[in-house]
Amino acid sequence: MVVTTASEFRTAVRVYRFDSFSLDADAIDAARATVDEAGLIVVGEPHGMYETPAVVYSLAVSLGTRALAFEWSHEEMDEPVQDFVRSGSFDFERLWRLPSSAEFFCGDGRITTGHFALLQRLSAEGRLEQVIAFDRLDPVPHPEDWRIRDREMAERLLAEWQPSAPLMVVTGAFHAAMQPHLEAEGATTTALMARERSGLVSAVLQYDNSAPMPSAPITFRLPEGTPACVPGLQSTGTTRT
Repeated sequence: MVVTTASEFRTAVRVYRFDSFSLDADAIDAARATVDEAGLIVVGEPHGMYETPAVVYSLAVSLGTRALAFEWSHEEMDEPVQDFVRSGSFDFERLWRLPSSAEFFCGDGRITTGHFALLQRLSAEGRLEQVIAFDRLDPVPHPEDWRIRDREMAERLLAEWQPSAPLMVVTGAFHAAMQPHLEAEGATTTALMARERSGLVSAVLQYDNSAPMPSAPITFRLPEGTPACVPGLQSTGTTRT
C-alpha cells in the first residue's frame, strides 16, 4: 500500500500492528552473544515486509540494543531522524516537503510506516538512545559502485555509532553477508565492519514467502510476510538492495 499524504502516513504509523513472533531460542542466544562481544549485530532483511519492524522490536527487547541504524540516505534522513531523537516526535509534513524525486518516496520498502512506529515505540519505552541513517544518495552509476557504497556505509556506521549503546543495524540482506572469501573482489558492509569489531556476525530474516536470503551465521525463520505501507507521491525511483 502507498500513502500519498503526510496525514495518511501519520495515521498509518499510529495504527501499525506490532504482532508477536516466536523467535528461535538458539538464534536469539547466538545474536545475544555477538551483541555482547562486538557491541552490535547486523540484521539482513528483504525490503518491504510489513512485519519486519515488529520483528526488529522483538529483537531489540530480547537483545537489549539501544541504538538502531537503517539503510536510509543520510543526506535526506539524518536531520529529521536526529530531530526525532531529541524531541520524540516526527514532523511528517516536513518529510512531505522533500522533492518528488527523493528516496523517501521511492517505494522500495526501506522506509515504511512500521519503521516510524518502531522508533516511536522504542523511544516512548526508553529503549532508544541513537538512530543512524547510514546510506547515501546514489552517485552516477559505476561498475564497482556497490563496493564503494558498502565501504562508505561501513565507515559511516563505525564513525557515527556511540559504542555505549548496543546497536542493531537493519539493512538489505546482501549487505549483511559476511563474505570473507570475496575480499579480493571487494567486501560487504558487514564484512568490512567485522574487521574492526571482533565477534561480529550477521543475521537474516527469512520469511516463508520471500526469496532465499544470503547465508548468514544466524537465521530467524518467520511465517509469510505481507507488503509494507510506504510513502509515495507517484511511481518513481529505483529499487536498491
